[in-house]
Amino acid sequence: MRLPDITNKKVKLRVQYLSLIGHMAKIDGKFDKTEKSLLNKMMTRFKLSERSKKQVCETSTFSDKQIKEVFNDLKENRLHYSFILDLIAMATADGVILEPERLMLSHISRLIGLKHEEFHNLINFAQATSNLNDDNHNDPMFQYVIEMFFKWARKKNVRLYKQTTFAINDKVDKLLKADL
Repeated sequence: MRLPDITNKKVKLRVQYLSLIGHMAKIDGKFDKTEKSLLNKMMTRFKLSERSKKQVCETSTFSDKQIKEVFNDLKENRLHYSFILDLIAMATADGVILEPERLMLSHISRLIGLKHEEFHNLINFAQATSNLNDDNHNDPMFQYVIEMFFKWARKKNVRLYKQTTFAINDKVDKLLKADL
């Protein structure tokens, strides 16, 4: 299956998307080098201009109303599943999901309409892939988590994009996307 390209979406929408991802990176009061690196990687994948990148980085906070408005735009453009995966990737980038991150993820999960077990399966998928390197993806537990993710995505007809973060490690990310 060929994944669609998010860069075909309007720049304003991509900036809003990544601004909320940046908000997630800072929501716990820290913006560490792993989170900065991941956000920079995402901005590059989304083909943002320097001006747009600056806009993403300058956006600091969102009210619940603003989050819901941006999310509704994302959902209308079928970006909501990619968005939650990228949000989860950002939340797990520093190795631990803290309470403010968990609350925001739960909020977005409810907006999407994910069942409780679906939400936890996405968290498990992100955590399983976040620490992978090129050599350890044959672990049976990892394979099970990955199979369950792809089974769920196909069953729900989830639209994902080639820029969606499946794994923080670029090589593992590419390997996982090859399965689609």
